[in-house]
Amino acid sequence: PGCTGPGRGCIRMRSASSLPRVLGRLRPVQLRALTDLPVPPLVAAPVRDCSAASGQPAAATGAATTGAADRVAARSGSLQPRLYWKLAKGKLTVWVSLSALPGYMLALPGAIDPITLAALTCGTFLTSASAQTMNQMYEVSRDAVMRRTALRPLPSGQLTMTEAGLFAAGSGGLGLAVLCAGTTPATAAVAGVTMATYVALYTPMKVMSPFNTHVGAISGSLPTLLGFTAALGGVGLAASPWALHAGWLFWTQVLWQMPHFYALAWLHRADYIRGGYKMFPLTDATGAATAAMSKPYLVALSAMPWLASAGGLASWMLPVGALVPSVVWWRSLRAFERTPNPSTCRNFFLGSLSYLLAMLGLFTAFGRVEVAEGLTQRSLPPVSAGEDSEGPSDDLSKVEHLGPAWRAAVHAQFIEACPHELLRGWRFGAPSGCPFGSSDS
Repeated sequence: PGCTGPGRGCIRMRSASSLPRVLGRLRPVQLRALTDLPVPPLVAAPVRDCSAASGQPAAATGAATTGAADRVAARSGSLQPRLYWKLAKGKLTVWVSLSALPGYMLALPGAIDPITLAALTCGTFLTSASAQTMNQMYEVSRDAVMRRTALRPLPSGQLTMTEAGLFAAGSGGLGLAVLCAGTTPATAAVAGVTMATYVALYTPMKVMSPFNTHVGAISGSLPTLLGFTAALGGVGLAASPWALHAGWLFWTQVLWQMPHFYALAWLHRADYIRGGYKMFPLTDATGAATAAMSKPYLVALSAMPWLASAGGLASWMLPVGALVPSVVWWRSLRAFERTPNPSTCRNFFLGSLSYLLAMLGLFTAFGRVEVAEGLTQRSLPPVSAGEDSEGPSDDLSKVEHLGPAWRAAVHAQFIEACPHELLRGWRFGAPSGCPFGSSDS
């Protein structure tokens, strides 16, 4: 009864040890005869450890037993949605979808189109789910020997390769169609390139070279371009005034992914080694080398907001606002550097998530285009130019800052409560001091 092994004999023993099921199978005549017999006291049966006979550790046999129970439930349909969520790596796919939003919110020429926004979000989610599924199909044998992945739907047998293949084809095809019809063909093309590089380049390279992280960082950052192409339509990203913004956001996420995945690899290095993967932190026994490898990327990331502000891609509030998430992430790195252990490394990993979320929000709030006043109406799509803009001008010496129309509307709604406006009015007696919605701040 106490056996935890996954074998058929063990399962039959557990089934036979259930007294109600045994009595339920007896015939009525036998049951009446048994009621007259004395019932001996129940004695707990000794726990039989099948791990020695099977050659597997007890934890592995317990996991296999859980997997067997899950397979039964999965076939009954009670776990199907959850299994496909795991197959799509749902949490990671949500992050991918979020990374596509800042570009759309910045570059859209007019009011937010709910249909386009929904198509961008859903299409990005579906294409990412397809890529993650194909990744797991390719790595199913390696996932089976790793503790953190052994209970995924494919290695545990809860879903078959056929089911996974159908899901990957369906979600990928539907996602590309949604992006093409609901946004622009260019957006679908970028999503297709993202899927191809992730599955055909990054996934097989994970067991070939530790530089796979660099390839994966590029593939994983391509979704930041989806929002820009969805908003610009036929204008084209390369010819638009938002091309540099797209490049800034792309390279920021590329730099961010390196320390993020270095921390993850060091946390689970034993598992990655067991799976046969090649990553730089896997040879780092102490964690000191992983912290040292991560530091240059944090230095570069700290400089990126200042570069954006100096280059006219964002207001001065971007580097000011980035100070808090940057300091918090730096502190977690310093703690990991001083005391390398799983706890400090996990805090550093989690700090990367909060940092990325903050930077996406800050760039959406303070990104803007800087152009000469006389070129405003001739070279740009219709976007908000703030309160000081009155149309074209022949004076090309003046610089004008343009931002999305929705942001100007939000600013106009809450202008009286804006601390920047209050400060500028108190100090200089003039309005338009808010970097969120004004053109000349």
